[in-house]
Amino acid sequence: MPFRISAFGLSDKGKVRPNNEDAMAVEPSRGIVTVADGMGGAPAGEVASALAIQEACRGFHAGEGMQESVLRANRTIWEMAQSKPSFHGMGTTLTALRVSAESGAFEVGHVGDSRAYRLHGEALWQLTRDHTAIASMVEEGLISPLKARTHPMSHILSRALGTQDEVEVELLLGVAEAGDRFLLCSDGLIRVFEDRELEERLLAGRDRKLEDVVRAIVEEANLRGSPDNVTVAILAVDPGR
Repeated sequence: MPFRISAFGLSDKGKVRPNNEDAMAVEPSRGIVTVADGMGGAPAGEVASALAIQEACRGFHAGEGMQESVLRANRTIWEMAQSKPSFHGMGTTLTALRVSAESGAFEVGHVGDSRAYRLHGEALWQLTRDHTAIASMVEEGLISPLKARTHPMSHILSRALGTQDEVEVELLLGVAEAGDRFLLCSDGLIRVFEDRELEERLLAGRDRKLEDVVRAIVEEANLRGSPDNVTVAILAVDPGR
């Protein structure tokens, strides 16, 4: 039985940054959600994140696979960074989700430290790994997850789009079920929200409008003093009608 897919996203510059270097695309009719968090001197971060979303979605629309679409975005950003001195060193994260309304099959492509989560049953699972040196230290048991959240180097990426001519894309495949919720976000949310809190918000919001759930999460992140731009998008998989 085909599924009914709905989605909503919101990107906010927050209370600290003068501009928003995040970008996103939300296309429920195609089962697509993408989130990017740019970096580099102004306006390079904004350019990189916008290009990442534009080129990845262009690939999806053309029928390309997840890896091919993400690599397309990387090449475009790299080439622009080399062509203009003001863009040298720019880069971005990219986390992309595509879900089939026919089968529920989903794929995630990921580079950087934005995140994708899946609420399945009563539990929230982080699908992606943070591509940072600090995350690697946590995996090796050298630092606790709690200390990693406030570590001064936690935002330094070990992998990003556009900083090199080639990049390794983290890929994940799965099959969604009715009732699943996917949340994609930039690290501005993660710096002030714990996973268990996101789980609570998504469980409580299963019967609410996605727009209300997303807006409430972003508003709370700002109230908690997120030090960065905050981007949140939720895609819902429900029984078809």
